[in-house]
Amino acid sequence: MNLDVKNINVSFGDTKVLKDVSHTFKEGKITIILGPNGCGKTTLIKSVVKMFAKQCDMSYIPQEIYGNIGLNVSDLVALGRYNEKKFFNSENEEDLKHIESALKLMQLDDKKGQLYDTLSGGEKQRCMAARAICQDASWFIMDEPASNLDIVHSKYILDTARDLVKNEGKSFIIVMHDLNAASTYGDEFILMKEGQIVKVCSELEPELLQDVFETKFGCVKTPSGKDVFYTE
Repeated sequence: MNLDVKNINVSFGDTKVLKDVSHTFKEGKITIILGPNGCGKTTLIKSVVKMFAKQCDMSYIPQEIYGNIGLNVSDLVALGRYNEKKFFNSENEEDLKHIESALKLMQLDDKKGQLYDTLSGGEKQRCMAARAICQDASWFIMDEPASNLDIVHSKYILDTARDLVKNEGKSFIIVMHDLNAASTYGDEFILMKEGQIVKVCSELEPELLQDVFETKFGCVKTPSGKDVFYTE
């Protein structure tokens, strides 16, 4: 199902963070939200989660990396299956299959017995991604999923998202800051500024980015035809 958001307004005290935001997020796509810090990107995706989490299978991966959890990696990833059954039931064969698959997909096979609190920041982020994938949701809502990852694992997690869309029909809404990674992986782009959506497009262009970020952008094409953006 598509997620149809209409006229969202969010205020924190006297500060209006989202101003009459409307958009239809299309299933089977990677929708990437871009914009300067403080423009309302995270507030928007949290609003989407709040509105639709009970209506469709949805998994939210926040930017924050939590500590003091006291579980090993395998047990934490297994929590992704508890939306499917009563809390104190043990994992069945299907659960175990999903858990092992998610651990392997996020390259955490060798970490599954290790305490989550002892992992690096990037490993914690991959662990949270594995828990989300283990849930086998239809929609994945991700806030800066590669912020603590090195370039290799950043590419890997975004490649995984693209594969899940292509091969399993999953849907992603991702908040990002890396324009070039966004350009590579996004099917649709939402550009935000000062709590509003100012443009929805299928391709990024320097002029659009300049209007949103208030800085001049250039663009060059690689031999493969990929656009690479830079600030002038």
